[in-house]
Amino acid sequence: MQEKSIKLKNKVILITDIETDAGIHAALFCAEQGASLVLNCPGKIDQSLKSKILSINDQVSFTNFDVSIYKNGELLVQETIDKYQRLDSLINTSNFCIKKSLEDIEADEFYDSIRHGLKSIFVVTKFACSVMKKQGFGNITNLTSDAGLGVENALGYSATSEGTIGMTRTVARDMSKYGVICNAICSDDFVSAAVLAASFCLNSMQFISGRTFGTKDGSIFIYQEPRPVSTISKWGGFELEDLESIIPKTIDRALSDN
Repeated sequence: MQEKSIKLKNKVILITDIETDAGIHAALFCAEQGASLVLNCPGKIDQSLKSKILSINDQVSFTNFDVSIYKNGELLVQETIDKYQRLDSLINTSNFCIKKSLEDIEADEFYDSIRHGLKSIFVVTKFACSVMKKQGFGNITNLTSDAGLGVENALGYSATSEGTIGMTRTVARDMSKYGVICNAICSDDFVSAAVLAASFCLNSMQFISGRTFGTKDGSIFIYQEPRPVSTISKWGGFELEDLESIIPKTIDRALSDN
């Protein structure tokens, strides 16, 4: 039987949260592919998971930072640099979901969703980008959800998910001139998401940036970036009566065309 090739040997990958399903699968796959890893666990690490990862790959360092705290993002990235002298890939897997509607969710619960999701991604990405800019290379992958498209009873999660996708596009634009790419994966299938996230380390993928992907049931989806699908114009501006008629018809036509 032909052995699988080890595609990530000599790649340094930082995964921000191995308490999440996305983080666990990404860690296991990258370990199998021979990467040098820094695996962060904000809480108490699962010792059976740690043992399993180390049985696959001994080039692994485990850290314990709450990356929703700004200073910890800097410390985590610096620890990676101290150990491996560079950072090829950052895989953000922090996430937090409270299943409550707008009426039921408390302000603190909403803020927690943003803090443990969107803020955590921002914090580590900021310091990773500083390192990657100096290197002249690197890739960032944000594991998120398609909840930003709108789901019931998950207001904070939806806000974090859509915010992550928007931040991904902006980071991609800001960092492209420094040789750094950034993409988002809306992961429902964590196995496929792990493979896709790892693939951004490959040389052939370095032109792909600012994109949103999805994974579900063994398939990978590529989402179209937000773009105008119709244009409505009127010389002299619109009145309410104009839009009352034009907007519903235009939306119906756009939906039927797609």
